[in-house]
Order: sequence, then structure tokens, then C-alpha cells
Amino acid sequence: MADAAAEVKARLDIVEVIGGYVRLARSGRDHKGLCPFHSERTPSFSVSQEKQAWYCFGCQEGGDVLTFVEKIEHVDFMGALEMLAERAGVEIERSHPGDRQRGQARRRRARVLELNVRAQAYYEHILWSAPAGAPGRALLDDRRVSESTARDYGVGFAPAGGTSGDALLRYLGARGLGTAAEAADAGLAHASDRGGQARDRFRNRLVFPIRDERGDVLGFGGRALGDAVPKYLNSPATSAYDKSLALFGIDRARTVIEAAGCAVVVEGYFDVLAAAAAGVGHAVASSGTALTTGQVRLLARWTRCVVLCFDGDDAGVAASSRAVDVIAAEGLDARICVLPPGCKDPDELVRSDPAAFAACVAAAQPEWRVLLDRAIGDAESGSVEARRAGAERAVATLARIPEATVRDLYVQQAASRLELAAAAVSADVEKLRGERRGAPLRVVVARPAAPPETAAAAPEVAGGRQPTPSEEYLGSVVVQRPGLAARLLEEHGLRPDEVAHPSVRHLLEVALDVPPGAELSLHGLAAPEQRLAARLLLRPVPELRDEAGTDHLARALADCVGRVREEALRNALATLKRELQMARDDGRTDLAQRLAARLHELASEGFRAREGGATEDGQAVTTVP
Repeated sequence: MADAAAEVKARLDIVEVIGGYVRLARSGRDHKGLCPFHSERTPSFSVSQEKQAWYCFGCQEGGDVLTFVEKIEHVDFMGALEMLAERAGVEIERSHPGDRQRGQARRRRARVLELNVRAQAYYEHILWSAPAGAPGRALLDDRRVSESTARDYGVGFAPAGGTSGDALLRYLGARGLGTAAEAADAGLAHASDRGGQARDRFRNRLVFPIRDERGDVLGFGGRALGDAVPKYLNSPATSAYDKSLALFGIDRARTVIEAAGCAVVVEGYFDVLAAAAAGVGHAVASSGTALTTGQVRLLARWTRCVVLCFDGDDAGVAASSRAVDVIAAEGLDARICVLPPGCKDPDELVRSDPAAFAACVAAAQPEWRVLLDRAIGDAESGSVEARRAGAERAVATLARIPEATVRDLYVQQAASRLELAAAAVSADVEKLRGERRGAPLRVVVARPAAPPETAAAAPEVAGGRQPTPSEEYLGSVVVQRPGLAARLLEEHGLRPDEVAHPSVRHLLEVALDVPPGAELSLHGLAAPEQRLAARLLLRPVPELRDEAGTDHLARALADCVGRVREEALRNALATLKRELQMARDDGRTDLAQRLAARLHELASEGFRAREGGATEDGQAVTTVP
């Protein structure tokens, strides 16, 4: 698998792959963007095209293109390798039973996607070119959806299929495109039961293909004609389709979302089509379900702002309120689009006034402002009883705000509007938050200022401490140029056990096993070492460049080895001193004498090393920062 991974990485550009998930902008020799793995407002996520590595200086995650796909797609190494191999056109030989099972799962998913594409083409043909599609065309006319808009989104029509209800199955079977069992596995048909005949899942319905961001058809949503029930019918869960992870229209909207800086989330398929007709091309639909964490994370690949534009009824208002918590939990900003009074949904508004819908989206207000307005309602300047009820609703809303500073600002606003003391409102909010956490109530006198978002936490590394500057430089050398590891040992006499930091020492040992001319693979490293190696890959090491006439590289390596040895010696001396003191305190005279002798010996070695560390002209080499 190592050869396959190397071949895949050689054929793919990490910037192109990651750019499909994260909006990247060139910054010097690298590319930067907002990290998809943690919430941030200032880009700390870096991708090096030259070194084919990525690292986030905010959350300290990092690796190569395979590591990125593992994390973003929530798959293991083999899953990421297979996904990228398919993209790169590399065939993977499988010998392990687990590999074969994963391969079978991927082939099954690919078959589902293939059948969905065939079905979508069939449905679209029926809608526009067959008499059986007339009811679908009539419904689109009634909803004022143009043919061009419907075609853009791949809308089709599933015919009734006569008494047998198997029009799609007969179409697939007659052309050798798929069996009834395969269609059932793809969610396109109901499998035969007790010897009965298999039937199409979607019959006499307008059909909307649900695609992923790459345009693959994952499943379908079918809208019934007239009063038939259920009104909307979705594909069941399959190897390709998970309703909680899909958004209708994302394939069309993703580039517009990037350009607009936000995504508009509506409830239904017709709402997306109406939004597109009104010039709001960055709208996607949650397909009538509550907005999920998976859907928010999908949007977070291209934006940090979500505008919620749900139906205007009580159910839509409640859905937008619940969605705010999901969005806040993922660290994204949310706005709520409030439809005009009496307007049922975005589709209805667009049919009456397309410009009004676009203006409504543009005027969307911050989520907590809208929810607080709803909570206070008409209690402002009302009776004591009215203000009390409004305060209770406001406190319940304020307690949901995760950011302390934002919460405090809205606490002050609510207190002013309800003519209450801000301290009293804040106390009730903190009490409710404590009850929700199940934690005891604490009286907070003062809150220390939160650290700036751009300040990075200390990276997680093995050994319990950060590498010293010399260890960092040494690690950068062997990670970026593993062929120099042997030179460090052979020409400069460095022993791996002289490197005090365990992660750096392990990187040196791994580099020694890398074949000449090959790159050091991040896979197989422990997670902390992998993150350290990714960071070191992005570290500039100008001393690696030899200049004509002077071997700066040799001097830099010699100086690095000298400093690493000096640090190792200092650590050893400090350890011996502690052990010597403990032996003396315990009265172990013999041990103390041996430790004292060893201490003297090491100190002498250090003195001789420093004496021999000067150059011929008497100047010490100081090229390592």
C-alpha cells in the first residue's frame, strides 16, 4: 500500500484536493484558509504546494493529502487512499480481507451512484420529452418554475408505471443497466416480497436529484401530485445517501456561496428553485428536515456564515431557532431571514415579488438579535407581569449564546429594553446555564479576557515539552530532506540517542530508513509525531540551500549537531546533579561517589567539545537560529 499511496500523492496536487473543501488563497509560497477542523475567524490553516503538506497553526492538526481526506471525510487510511486513488486513476491491489471488504463497499457505492445517474437521466427525459411527463410540467408551470431553472437542477418526473408500477425497473432491465435487486439497493425500488413483483419507489412524482458537491447523484426527493400522501418522499439510506449529510442544490450553490461569503438555507426543493430564479444562487435546502451538524459542517467548507430562511409558520420559526444552536455549536455565524407577514415560504414570496425575496435575504439580521426580539415580543414597556414573562423568555434565549462576550452584549440590551438591572439578568442567565450543564452555580465576580483567537495553543507533542530550536531545525532537516539523516550520522557523528526529544529522535530514525530520493511518509507515525512532522515541513529552512563556493549546508548541519549535543549534555548534567543530591541526602555514599565521577567526566567532555567547536579562524559557527 505504500507504493500505491506514493503513486496517488505523486499524481494529485494537494492544493487542488484541499481546495475542493476549503477556500484557499495564495500567501507567499503557500496557500492559506480557514481551518475546517476548528472554529476560527483569522486563517491559520496553511497548505504547501511545494512540500505537499498542510498544517493548522490554530489547532495543530497537520499531515499530507491522505491525512486531510481521512479527517474531512471521516474515513480510515484505506478509505482515504481508495477515494484519492479513484480520483488519480490508480488501481489498488487488495490482499487483506479488510481491504477486500472496503473495496466491495466502495464498488457497491459506485454502483448505486451509477444507477442514480441512469435514473436521473430517465426521469428528466420523461419530464420534458414524454407524454407521461405532462403532469410534472403542469406542476412546474403552476409553481412558475422555468424549464431552464428546472433543467439546471436536473428535475425530472417519475411516471406511474401502469398497474405494475415498475416503469423505471423495466427501463433499466431492458437496457441491461441494472437488476431489480440493484435498484432496490440504490433505493430506487421496493424489493419483491413473498414472491410479489418489485416496484419503483418513485411513482407519479416530480423528482429532484440530491447531489453532492461534486455533482454525484446520491438520492432523490419526490413531490407527489395533488393531495397524494406522503407529500414528499425521499430516498432511503443507502451506501451513497445519508439524509443528514446531504443538501439539495449544493453542487450548484458552492461556488456562489464562496463568492457571496454566506450560504442561504431553505426548507424545500421549490424554495431553492425559486431562490435561483430570484438571483439568489447560494441557496440550498435541508430537504424538510431539521438542519443537522453534518449539513453545517458541509457548508463550513466554503463559508463561515449561514442565513436561515425557513417557512414563516410556527414550525419554520421553531426550526430556525433549533438550527441556530447547531450552527453555533460548530462556531459559524448565523443570520435569520424574516419573511413578510402572511408569507408562507420563500417560493411564495418569489412568485409574488422576486426582488423582495433577494432584499429579505440581504436584510437578514444576526441570529441572537432575531431570537431575542421574538422572546421579548410586546413585553417591552408593558406591565410588570408582561415584562416578567418577557424576561423569562429572554433569559432562556440568552443562556443559549455560547460566546461570553456576545452573551454579555445581548444581556445588556435585554435588560435595557425590559427596564431591568443588567446584573440581575446576567445572574439569572448564568444560573440557567449552570442548571443546563448540571454544574453547581458559581458566582462570577470577574471574567478574565479570553485569549485572542489567533493565539495558538501549544502543539501536542510526545515527550511532554516542545522541541528546542536546535531540535526543531534538526527535525526540519530530516523531514524535508530525509537523505541528509545518514549524512548527519556518518559525517557529523550524531547518534540518535543524543537527540533528547523523543519525537524528533523518532523522525531521525524514520528518515534513516527512507530510500534514496524518496520522501518521508507521514503515515505510520504516531498522531503527535505526524502533526509535528507536518509543521516542520512548512518551516522555512534556508540553510538547506548550498551556495556556490561555500558549503553552507555542511556548516549548518555541523552547528546543529553541536547544539543538539550541547543540549543533550546539559540535560544529562542536570539529571546527574539531581540524582547526586538525592544520593547524598539518602546517605548512599558509594552511589554518590560514582555519580560525582560521572558528573565530572561529562563536564570534561562538554568542555572539550566546546573547545573543539570553533572554526579555524576562531569564530564559532552560529547559523542555526
